[in-house]
Amino acid sequence: MFIVCSNCEFKYLVNSADLKPNGRIVECANCNHQWFQDLDNTEITSSVPSLKKDNLDQDLQNILQQEKPEKDPVKNLPSTVLRHEKPSLINSTIAIALVIIIILAILIYRSYGLNTFVIVDFFIREFLFNLNLIISDLAKIIHNTLN
Repeated sequence: MFIVCSNCEFKYLVNSADLKPNGRIVECANCNHQWFQDLDNTEITSSVPSLKKDNLDQDLQNILQQEKPEKDPVKNLPSTVLRHEKPSLINSTIAIALVIIIILAILIYRSYGLNTFVIVDFFIREFLFNLNLIISDLAKIIHNTLN
């Protein structure tokens, strides 16, 4: 269940079992604002019912007096704070630069790519041919030396 602090707009993901059976008073970890969270109020829009400011403080005091304290009262509910990070300008710039580099590499490959692969293939085959000649010449020299 999502709840939102009406004071600072922090969003929390709370287990609804912690609010059973009749709801309870919760406290925002960010601004220490307290309000009564009912189990039926599952909207994300606001954590406090829409009341006038004068009545809100009086209703909160009435709710605080009506709720009986437990043996070990829990100050805050176990919850997860939901924070929305703003996109990083540096990461966005790097991503755009990489996309531009990839597009340029594809364009260069289309213009000169076939010749490049032909030359690389030629050098690899030439290297392997020369390596084969060297190994066969060494084998002949070793064979003649041992016999």
